[in-house]
Amino acid sequence: MAENSFGSSTASAPARSDDPAWAHARVVPEARNNTICLYCNKLIKGGGITRLKYHLAGIRGQVESCKSAPDDVKWQMKQLVEDLNKSKQTKRKINAEIARPYGDPIDIDEEEEEEGGDVVARSVSQSVGKRDKGKGVQSTSGKKGSGIQNYFAPRTTPGAQPSIKSALASKAMVDKAKMAWSKWWFDSNISFNAANSVYYQPAIDAIASIGPGFKGPTYQELRGPLLRNNVREVNDFMVDIKNDWKEYGCSVMSDGWTNQKQQPIMNFLVYCPRGTMFLKSLDTSGLRKDAETLFGIFDTVVQEIGVEYIVQFITDNDSSYKAAGKKLMMKYPALFWSPCAAHCLDLMLENIADRRYFPIIDDTVRKAKHVTKYIYNHGWVLDLMRREYTNGRELCRPAITRFATNFLSLQCFIKFKKELRQMFTSDEWVESAYAKSVVGKEVSKIVLEDHEFWSQCHHIVKVTEPLVRVLRLVDGDEKPAMGYLYEAMDRAKEEIKVRMKHKVSLYGPYVQVINARWDKQLYSHLHAAGCFLNPAIYFRPTFTKKNEVHRGLISTIMRLVRDPEIQDKISSQLDEYKKSIGDFGMSLAIRQREKLNPVSWWEQFGLGTPELRTFAIRVLSQCCSATGCERNWSIFEDVHSKRRNRLEHKRTNDWVAEEPGLLDEDDLNLDNLDAPIAPMNVEDDDEVIVLNEDITEDDRVVKENHRRVLGRSFDTPCDTPADSVNPFAVDADDAFAVDAVDADDAVDDNDVFDFGEFDK
Repeated sequence: MAENSFGSSTASAPARSDDPAWAHARVVPEARNNTICLYCNKLIKGGGITRLKYHLAGIRGQVESCKSAPDDVKWQMKQLVEDLNKSKQTKRKINAEIARPYGDPIDIDEEEEEEGGDVVARSVSQSVGKRDKGKGVQSTSGKKGSGIQNYFAPRTTPGAQPSIKSALASKAMVDKAKMAWSKWWFDSNISFNAANSVYYQPAIDAIASIGPGFKGPTYQELRGPLLRNNVREVNDFMVDIKNDWKEYGCSVMSDGWTNQKQQPIMNFLVYCPRGTMFLKSLDTSGLRKDAETLFGIFDTVVQEIGVEYIVQFITDNDSSYKAAGKKLMMKYPALFWSPCAAHCLDLMLENIADRRYFPIIDDTVRKAKHVTKYIYNHGWVLDLMRREYTNGRELCRPAITRFATNFLSLQCFIKFKKELRQMFTSDEWVESAYAKSVVGKEVSKIVLEDHEFWSQCHHIVKVTEPLVRVLRLVDGDEKPAMGYLYEAMDRAKEEIKVRMKHKVSLYGPYVQVINARWDKQLYSHLHAAGCFLNPAIYFRPTFTKKNEVHRGLISTIMRLVRDPEIQDKISSQLDEYKKSIGDFGMSLAIRQREKLNPVSWWEQFGLGTPELRTFAIRVLSQCCSATGCERNWSIFEDVHSKRRNRLEHKRTNDWVAEEPGLLDEDDLNLDNLDAPIAPMNVEDDDEVIVLNEDITEDDRVVKENHRRVLGRSFDTPCDTPADSVNPFAVDADDAFAVDAVDADDAVDDNDVFDFGEFDK
């Protein structure tokens, strides 16, 4: 055997396959597709094992032949090449058959059609496999089109123009197949949305390519080997996502809930910009859900993932979760515990609708619910509204949280105010029995005569719409929101002030609600660091909180970066970023600040500050809420429903793990990940409500709202410092026991929200 002239720069062939050709070559470590022949020491660039076989077999045209290979090796390689070519031909044939699963197109003789010839036989024979007696079909007209292929996906090959009889027979066959399919569909109670799955048509094509007689997978196959095979495929795909954790870090999301059978379940998912991955689900039945128990569960999850990858651990805001999160931060000083931003924002909306603080808002929401409930509980009224007045649009707008749904529904009331009033004054309504009922009269009176109701709807939407926008921002899965939340909350408060005409007596109570939740529950140094490192925000001329976010950045550096030397390097590199020196000062970098996602911006322009770049990418790549966990609830409800046998917990985990991760990499839409987020413009166009900022009764309604709380007037402006905000109520709807937390962070449900500072 010839001596290797490349010395230690080469390695033995990897154990990537059992191909015998690897025994006759070495691989260049830095170029895995390059091989070196052990007989002539020739370096074969590219092509991997395939070109090596041509080289050893002495087949010209692909690569220079080996002159030193033994004859038996040449013969063996020739056999391998021939087998390879045969395999390729077989695959091409199979792919061609799959592309035309319903047989070749048929040609129709128009004269035979006029004579009443049986032209269906050949179509049926080719498409279904049955042979009928009849005349042969010839093509004399030269006109071609498609027969049964018209009823299948566009991927099937078009054929000749069918006769009327052929088309009718083909349509009958298709209708029969669809009816058989739909019977199974309805009997199995499958959601109609399942027909939109990317796997729907490929499954049908695969069955059709086999032909009649195919027996579908059995009950045991679906719950056993097929489920395992799908999970295996998903896990293989998830390996790539896990590799991203090294560079981007990850956020662990936890959420506890109780299903319809009162079974407590805790879901764990792992988020990174590449995608959210289901980790596992725990049945917490029989466990005491105190801080110590939760800490033990969280600790196990951290060790399972690897603490070096985790940037933050996101949970609910319940005090027991918070106490467990603090214990977790004490044990692992290089990660953050963060509350779910979506839950905190929902609590803000809840307080704004709390009868103790804003009774008129509560009354308005109740009236809107009363109207909505009446319309949707009476089919005739609902049909009248959809058919004649809203063009099929709904009054109920489901959202990610309970109270966001209430306020989105108020938006719809404003949008369809004119239509609702027209409906309740129409002849159809007036002459109906519904208009004469007691409840019908109450509902029509609210819509037609209650002017304060409509004024309050406008006012409530003006106040809550900025918060709902932030809620949409933090709920998104496609793009990390860490770099936007801090500034989005500030902008929401400023927008409320503008909408309330900068009158402290109007906006003060609402801003106090927001500040109380933000200061006591939601704020994290991670949010400030994300804001600092987001160039679209930090370099904005109107951004005035650089000092505040800088303090949060320093705290984040000291926690996430444990090596003092790296801390020093990051600190020294911060000046280049703040002063736009070096790569940060290039005209391209400046132009791209608001065009690129902040992570992509740092990847492109942070190469001159490697330590700061690595830190910035890890911070900016995190999400802000754990709402991704909630998207698995419907799956768990399904697998634990009465209609199916109880799955053991391991198989349940497999089922749910397979759901969010089933898509192949090709199915993921990663094209827009580089685009930045517009924090205050994230709602859909059809949800935007154009509000009249000059509503004459706005001031009167708000002041009346306050008078009902305190019996006073509110005209004297005053400041609302954040450090003077009193904490207020939190709902304890969780099934988890409440542990004591630090007094500074406690939120007492019995505390009364103090509006006294807004009193004259």
